[in-house]
Amino acid sequence: VVTIRPLGAEEAPLLVAHVAELAPASRHSRFLGGVNVITEREALRLVAGPSVLALAAMVGGPYGPVMVGEAIAAFGADDRAEFALSVADAWQGRGIGRALLASLARRIAPRAAHLHGEVLPGNRRMLALAARAGFTLGTSRSDPRLVTVTRRLDTQGHPWILFAAA
Repeated sequence: VVTIRPLGAEEAPLLVAHVAELAPASRHSRFLGGVNVITEREALRLVAGPSVLALAAMVGGPYGPVMVGEAIAAFGADDRAEFALSVADAWQGRGIGRALLASLARRIAPRAAHLHGEVLPGNRRMLALAARAGFTLGTSRSDPRLVTVTRRLDTQGHPWILFAAA
């Protein structure tokens, strides 16, 4: 059973461990470059603060909860929130990224009108996930080597569904 829930500041070490366990290619895709590890201080910056929402996909492990995915949204000064997510390599392809993205969008819709992110062109799984979720794909203005993914959110409090039932 995978549970998606908010990630608290006191749980920053779980994010550190999750990132350390990602394969180099997965870390490269998540952080758009050569990040090998993140410190607890960096993890705390990613999960804490009034302008950030962090979610964790958790499973029970023999020694306590294990993070198998994470999604983080940072709210901008405008009506946009930027997101990033990762799923543990052994758990990819099981719908966890899809569930994280849908949960993140639902939770931030009251505060943001648009959800956007930047993706490496070689990250085909994330680009396919974004396309299936109705995101518009384009070229990044800040770095033409990146693909932007953008979707308008329902800010009126109506149910918002990223994916149609299969």
